[in-house]
Amino acid sequence: MRVELVYTPGCTSYKKALHLLETVIAEERLPLYVELHETGEGQKPCIKLDGETLSDSAHHCVEELRALISRRWHDLTHMLVH
Repeated sequence: MRVELVYTPGCTSYKKALHLLETVIAEERLPLYVELHETGEGQKPCIKLDGETLSDSAHHCVEELRALISRRWHDLTHMLVH
């Protein structure tokens, strides 16, 4: 599963999203790494799971982010087992 955080250089608000991602991944004990990607487009940070951009609410709500990551991880590992 690929976890990405896309942000604009000089923007400091990405740190909150990165902390949220790292917290959820650690609490769920998942072997995932957050890839950081800079963009020059002057946009707010965005979180992507397997290339799919998450909704704005997932960027601010730990419960929603946890549910999305856990479900995606479960679906991925379930497919590999069966």
